[in-house]
Amino acid sequence: MADFMHDQAAGLRAMFRRYPTQRVAFAGAMDGVGSTSIALATAIEAARSGLRVTLIDEHQGAGSATARLGLTSRIDLLQAINRDVALASVRIASQHGVAVVPAARLAAASKQLNRLQTEALDEALVELTRDTELLVIDCALDDGQLSALARRADRLAVITAASGVSITAAYALIKRHLAGNAPVTGGTARPVHVGVSRARSVADARQAFASLNGVVSEHLGSALHWLGCLPSGYQRPVFATAGDDALKIGRDLAEKLFVTREAEKAGMLSALDDALAGDRSDRGGRADGFPAQVA
Repeated sequence: MADFMHDQAAGLRAMFRRYPTQRVAFAGAMDGVGSTSIALATAIEAARSGLRVTLIDEHQGAGSATARLGLTSRIDLLQAINRDVALASVRIASQHGVAVVPAARLAAASKQLNRLQTEALDEALVELTRDTELLVIDCALDDGQLSALARRADRLAVITAASGVSITAAYALIKRHLAGNAPVTGGTARPVHVGVSRARSVADARQAFASLNGVVSEHLGSALHWLGCLPSGYQRPVFATAGDDALKIGRDLAEKLFVTREAEKAGMLSALDDALAGDRSDRGGRADGFPAQVA
């Protein structure tokens, strides 16, 4: 039954997609909180649903998204920005249906980009999103700050541990993000989603989220969106790109981004509700997966 529901929801997602491309940056408030796992999980789950997905990887090494997908490359997006290589040569295909663009060197050079490089970055983003429905950026923070590339995302997903130190770092990151990015069209602030890891229980994770959401709402005037919870002691299986808990969070986020209000037309709402009903039962909060205190 679960497979049937997932297949039906995937079919509905294919019918009712939101345009333009969704660009989501994933950033960990601290190292090792599971940000890369959730970024990868979102990309994989969206690709499984038939969406065209590109993941820009700002990390390098064994734990990077590129390495977890079994890929290697000596070419970085920075080289395309500098006009040393064609942009098409940077993008590499994975067996999971996710196209990967290594960008660790570009992220490291982010603060030193000149005007020509910045213009080239904007051009590259336009080209990368031309045939992509979901663009995922797995961020590498530099002194707690997002790269020039990540700051161009439409949404930010912050992963924080359920600890005072990590939540404080998450607040600082969110504050810089909201202050440094102009609102999207219509004057609405760019959405920020928050996932909580290293929590003893879902209830503890929800409480940590509620505390952070309260402070952000009071001082920054923007409500956060609940993303999900990775349990205490979460570890990705050695031979898996992401664990089951991360995959569930990624699947939920993909549903929120690509199941649109178009489903309300011509009696499709009831079919959509039936398809997603099994996935809502364990979320708590509102029917759309957001907790009751989030607007």
